[in-house]
Amino acid sequence: MASLMEELIDTLDSEEKIYRDLIPVEEEKARAIIANDLKSLEEITIQEHDLVDEISALEGKREQAAKDIATVLGRDPKTITLEQIAEALKNQPKDQEKLQKVHDRLRKTVTRLQELNNQNKELLKEAMEMVEFNMNVIRSTRMSSGSSNYSSDASEVAGMAPKHSAFDAKQ
Repeated sequence: MASLMEELIDTLDSEEKIYRDLIPVEEEKARAIIANDLKSLEEITIQEHDLVDEISALEGKREQAAKDIATVLGRDPKTITLEQIAEALKNQPKDQEKLQKVHDRLRKTVTRLQELNNQNKELLKEAMEMVEFNMNVIRSTRMSSGSSNYSSDASEVAGMAPKHSAFDAKQ
């Protein structure tokens, strides 16, 4: 059980460090969105992807360690939580304290990342709304470009009286 706990704590610690490394990346992403710097956004997305891949690998390792601990404790591996594992360690206060500390750090780091992700989501939404607004302005400008050429009776564009084509003459 001790080696399983060490593995779980080490995995959680590694996850927290990678999440912490993701925070400045997300902050830089916000600056890139605000600056409309697509090149930087592309580079940041690559960095994010690499870090998320590392986190995914650690998640699998963490889940397996939690399942193994649940089995040893006689608990359901699908529903066991870190709080329940920490509670089961009441006879091992050092391990319990380590687990609680890493869990608290991880929770704070993930909460900060969620805040940054929500901020970036809003920034992207606003950027997309601005692009849509600009596209609508461009479309309306194109559509109305000839409207100022109407004559006073507004029946035809001034200087642009309809000409009869060969098609019109045959009808």
